[in-house]
Amino acid sequence: MNDIDSRIADTILAKLHERDPALGPEDLARPVDDFDFDSLDLVELHQRLESALQVRGDLTETAGFLFLDEFSTYFRKLAGRE
Repeated sequence: MNDIDSRIADTILAKLHERDPALGPEDLARPVDDFDFDSLDLVELHQRLESALQVRGDLTETAGFLFLDEFSTYFRKLAGRE
């Protein structure tokens, strides 16, 4: 796992651990609905990823993501790794 992937995974896992500290890397591809995130949680996740990667994303795009790995793919592209 490269640095960008690690930062993305660590950022998403930090948010997941607020819900359940037992969640792990195997949960990074699960549906967003599995975690009962509301719109504010999704905005916060988006902002944390922007900050971790020093990029700017589009909230209207990420608001429609159904799976956590969609965040990974989107922010990896923004960081120039895909």
